[in-house]
Amino acid sequence: MGGNRRYGSDVSREAVNAAVTRPRPVSLTEQERQASGAGVELPERPEKVLAWVRYPESAVQVEGEAVAFNERAVLVRFPILGGGFQEAWVWRSAVTKRRQ
Repeated sequence: MGGNRRYGSDVSREAVNAAVTRPRPVSLTEQERQASGAGVELPERPEKVLAWVRYPESAVQVEGEAVAFNERAVLVRFPILGGGFQEAWVWRSAVTKRRQ
C-alpha cells in the first residue's frame, strides 16, 4: 500500500491542534480571573505546562508556558503552527506541569 498523497501523513499533535486552533482561544473573563480576590503573580521564569485551552469549536491540550497566575487561574502562552504565539487565561485545574 502506498502513502496517501491527497491528505498526507502528518497526524502529529501539532498538526491536529493547528487544524483546530486557527480561531482565537476563549480566555477567562476579567471577572472570572478576579473572582479569587488575589492579584496576579509573575513567575521568575515561566514554567513549562500542559493546558486545556478552549476554542469556539472545542478544547485542545497545548504545550506551553505559565507566564502569570493567581489562586484560581493561569495565563498560558503557547506556540502555534506557522509561527507566533497565542495566550489564554484558563482555570488552574486545567493546567499540569510538564516533565522537563
